[in-house]
Amino acid sequence: MPELTKEQQRLLIWLSLPSTHFEICRELGSSYRKMNGLESYVDWLGDRYKFDKRTLQRLIDTGFVTSEFLYPFGIKYERYYVTEEGRACIHEIRFGAS
Repeated sequence: MPELTKEQQRLLIWLSLPSTHFEICRELGSSYRKMNGLESYVDWLGDRYKFDKRTLQRLIDTGFVTSEFLYPFGIKYERYYVTEEGRACIHEIRFGAS
């Protein structure tokens, strides 16, 4: 398993939560690169964590996160999901290597 920073681990765990719905608009226009779902990316006090696109890209490069394009109302959005490798990494982070 690649070594992940604390920020990468936090984003990976957050993406794996059943209540998480994260997507980025990929349609050129007024909502280009608009991110939906970050309002739930908060700590236990309700303060928002800083989101960094490079962190997401690192998780994609390691194969822990994948995406698919959706077209709600004809607008192109890229939705992100945790892969099986990502779930195995989360299990290792939470419960240690077995």
